[in-house]
Amino acid sequence: MIQGAYPQRLLSRETAEIWFQHLQNCDYHGVKRRIEAHIKVSQYMPTIAELYEQPVEETTILETIHIWEKEGAERIENERRNEWARPAPPWAR
Repeated sequence: MIQGAYPQRLLSRETAEIWFQHLQNCDYHGVKRRIEAHIKVSQYMPTIAELYEQPVEETTILETIHIWEKEGAERIENERRNEWARPAPPWAR
């Protein structure tokens, strides 16, 4: 796609290997969208930085809920410890 859009610029094998090395872990469709958007607005070939899309870490709802439950339990335990350490208010004595 890039070679077709920029025929005046030859893409060397070395350049293609460098691009592949840096973009191989990115989402294919995300990089393709960035290439298409770049072609529409620039007469120059894009750089790796312009095409790079940070890989998204996949999580599941169950993992997220488990993390929330663990954090909540720790917070409740800390609150209980702090209650025991605090002196009782005068009206509760």
